[in-house]
Amino acid sequence: MKPIIISGKIGSGKSTVCKLFEKKSYKVINSDSIAKKLITQNPKIKKSLIENFNGLILENNTLSLNKLRSLLCSSRENKEIIDSIVHPVFYKELNGLVNNSTNHKTVIEIPLIETCNMLNMEYILVFVKTDREIREKRYLLREHSDKNIFDKLDKYQINTSHSIKISDYIINNNDNMDELVTNFNQLYKYLKNE
Repeated sequence: MKPIIISGKIGSGKSTVCKLFEKKSYKVINSDSIAKKLITQNPKIKKSLIENFNGLILENNTLSLNKLRSLLCSSRENKEIIDSIVHPVFYKELNGLVNNSTNHKTVIEIPLIETCNMLNMEYILVFVKTDREIREKRYLLREHSDKNIFDKLDKYQINTSHSIKISDYIINNNDNMDELVTNFNQLYKYLKNE
């Protein structure tokens, strides 16, 4: 079975959809966890980030993910620098994880739908569609959240209409959990017929 990519804009409910897949015995790969691990533990990435940002991302001689996020949100140029350093190693790691997996039911949570072309495999792309106001409200309920960061990260992601156009399936998540489960069950039936 082709891996399933779950994508969507910030606060759309990607992680919740992934948890529903876990209940159906799918292996879920969280790309944010992989990226954070690589950023903090891969010597090549750490060195390159520290050099490119003149040590501004260090806190007590340790790479600070919060400082890196602040720099990422401060300009599109910084985002492009970070992406150019992290993405090649990240996608090599992700491709290896999926290709070497013994579980043929795999879901990958990838926030940036525009980077999916860096996967070297066929996949089914599912976009979690949620209105901006709802996404913002959900994001602001999280610990350590900030409206300015939400606005910046939301702006950096490609627009919803393009995401819908390139996706194989759209799951709506504007209502409550019961409605999401109903929409998920429709998605699950669709995937079983693929």
